[in-house]
Order: sequence, then C-alpha cells, then structure tokens
Amino acid sequence: MIKYFSKDLHSERLVLKHLVPNKQNAQIIYDVLKHENPDDYKYEPLISASKTLPKSVADTLKMMQGHAESDTKDTCTFYMFYNDQFIGIRKISFYKEAFVLKLNTVWLVSNARGHGFAAESYYAIEDIAFNKLKANKIMRVNISENKSSAKLAERIGLILDGVSRHAVYMNGKFYDLMIWSKLHSDYLKEQKRK
Repeated sequence: MIKYFSKDLHSERLVLKHLVPNKQNAQIIYDVLKHENPDDYKYEPLISASKTLPKSVADTLKMMQGHAESDTKDTCTFYMFYNDQFIGIRKISFYKEAFVLKLNTVWLVSNARGHGFAAESYYAIEDIAFNKLKANKIMRVNISENKSSAKLAERIGLILDGVSRHAVYMNGKFYDLMIWSKLHSDYLKEQKRK
C-alpha cells in the first residue's frame, strides 16, 4: 500500500477508511447501497464484471474483495464515512517512477452528493500527494457524459489536458474520455493565493 496512505485519513467531516473485506463490513456497505437506484451509477465501475449495484451482502463482499485484490503497494481503496455512515468510495494509485498520483475512482451514494464530500476527500489526498509523496502531478479521467465528474474536476482546480475520442466502450456505446491534471507548480500557485 502507498506510504502515507496506509492509515485511515481524517478531514474536517470525513473519515476515509481501509476496510477488510468481511461479512460484517459488507453488511455495513450493503445496508446503504440496497436503498440506491442503480441508474444513478451508470458511469461507476462498482463490480467490474456487471457494473451494477450489489444485490446482497454476498455481492457486496465480492465487490470489496475485488477492490482488495486490485490494491497493491501502489494502489489503495478508501471507504468514505460521514458521521459513522458509509457514503462512498475513493480509489487512488501512485506511480512513483513518474511521480504521478492517479485518482482512479470516486463515487458517493445519492444522499451524500452535492455536499462537497468528493472535493473534501480530494483535498486530504492532494495535501499528502504533493507534500509527503512529492508527486509532480495528480491526474484523473472521466467519461465526457459524466457532467458532475467534470464539474468536480474543475472545482478542485484540475486542468483539462485533453479529450481522447471514443476511448471507452461501455453499455453498448463508445464514450470520449476527458483527461485532467494538476501539477505541483499549479498547487504551489494555489497555495500562494490562499
């Protein structure tokens, strides 16, 4: 797991936790996800095979195991909690040879959207990336139709590097992929303005 991200992270309102994939933790996640509308997650890779919301605790456990299996020394998954309630997932990777931190995934349950939680979790990660890991760049991508994801990228100060046309095939359709980044030099300019 990435140095400095091996522990739970705390921000003003959030705790980003590392959860062991077990039945008890799967139950905590499923108790929230079972009330969600699958159509609200059309752009989110929850379970890589089906890309749907889990339909049981067992499905949720499989989703968690999938995240754990993809976690390596350079990748980690955080489960986001607000007031001890699960609200979403954030996954990151650090490519130390390139000094790049990639924001792989962020998604929030419906009642947690629009409250600034995705941005708040980003800023907790950004601080560590630039100040502890000495990253030169933070990057992320999103499907161009995912307007809320593009707005989030702009809100947290990422710059659109470009668009890769028809880069993703999902649900029977090709999608353009927007590529965003923030350089360490951009971060330093932001800090001077504060």
